[in-house]
Amino acid sequence: MLKFLFPMFGLVLMSFFKEFMLFFFYFVFLGLGWLTMYNSNVISMSFLSVDVLSWFMVMLTFWIITLMLASSHMYKLANFFYEKFCLVLIMMMILLFLTFTVTDLLSFYIFFEGSLIPIYLLIVGWGYQPERLQAGIYLLLYTIFASLPLLISIFYVGGTLGGFSFMLLSFSFSEFYWSSFLFFFSIFAFLVKLPAFYVHLWLPKAHVEAPVAGSMMLAGVLLKLGCYGLMRFMCFFQGKVFFLSSFLVSLGLLGGLAVSFICLRQVDLKALIAYSSVSHMGLALGGLGSWGLWGYSSCLYTCVAHGLCSSGLFFLSGVIYERSSSRSMMINKGLLEIMPSMAFWWFMYCIGNMAAPVVLNLIGELGLLGSILSFSFLSMVFLMFFSFLGACYSLYLFSSTQHGLHYSGLRSLSDGVVREYLILFLHFFPLFFLILEVDFMTY
Repeated sequence: MLKFLFPMFGLVLMSFFKEFMLFFFYFVFLGLGWLTMYNSNVISMSFLSVDVLSWFMVMLTFWIITLMLASSHMYKLANFFYEKFCLVLIMMMILLFLTFTVTDLLSFYIFFEGSLIPIYLLIVGWGYQPERLQAGIYLLLYTIFASLPLLISIFYVGGTLGGFSFMLLSFSFSEFYWSSFLFFFSIFAFLVKLPAFYVHLWLPKAHVEAPVAGSMMLAGVLLKLGCYGLMRFMCFFQGKVFFLSSFLVSLGLLGGLAVSFICLRQVDLKALIAYSSVSHMGLALGGLGSWGLWGYSSCLYTCVAHGLCSSGLFFLSGVIYERSSSRSMMINKGLLEIMPSMAFWWFMYCIGNMAAPVVLNLIGELGLLGSILSFSFLSMVFLMFFSFLGACYSLYLFSSTQHGLHYSGLRSLSDGVVREYLILFLHFFPLFFLILEVDFMTY
């Protein structure tokens, strides 16, 4: 356990330094060190344990936080509380690392809810508009209210079993008389964090008011906490999942369809990307609710692919906002003429958002479609509309920003700089090469 904690303490100490590149390389080497440690299917210690699911989530966390730090270089140049910003990132990485690797249910709940603290600090401390206070309250109220049933079920299970270890849960959950109700109480907190339709309203507000780094973390990792919790807890309940499978598949498909229509009427760049995240997570919920090995593994593919693709889209919207000081799609038009090099990355990430070939999103969504169809073939009609509307709002995002007559006040905008291209390349690099190694993720 000490070999995990010493790098963390080193990061906390380094948070008092101002050198940006030192942080950047330390995050990279820490992630590479974690990569080399993974040499078996399960690495287990007394408090922490790592399997394929945990390992990919931890690697995604390291990667996204590294790119968050690189994308926030302007805070260092402007001396905008840069040391405190780095400290918040370190706290976020430690909490997420412990959430994905802990083997104790009560500790998992503490770290799961503790991850709200750094993202709340990012939104309130480094957000753009005064409405960020309301967005932060929305975030806290939704997630804390939903986590209360989870806490009650955890205490009930701990009192019944005499412990909170995951090993006890895997053998004992199915013996509870109230296990069906426990299952719903336990997953409700994860449905809000996912977020599922009806409990998703905190996400667009948080995305719109968050800084670029906050949006990258929300889309890249924090939404994956919901998928991770569902994938963990569904294994504990064994056959009880089938009692709610129809509900989960219906909620994922119909909610995703409704949000896809909402995407088509957005005029705010970040709001459109945020609602598209809700739509993709609805499909992941449907595939996971069908409860097959195909849907389970494809949900993991989709989590990794969406985390990278959506984070890249939010960074692109942040690049535009830094130049035009507006997120409106009515103002940010005709960028193909003004920023031609950046238009290539807009195209690549938009086709990734619609799960077109060449990127990992394709494998994830194809697996989810197959899993849902194996659950109910009648869902093909909804899945056809789902795929069509996904292409519609992705093309709407690209054509609205890159084509048309540009606003005369935007003529003086500069094209991308090397740092921005590096961040976009590092987002796209895993998306492109992980599609060649999807068999590795199923072991």
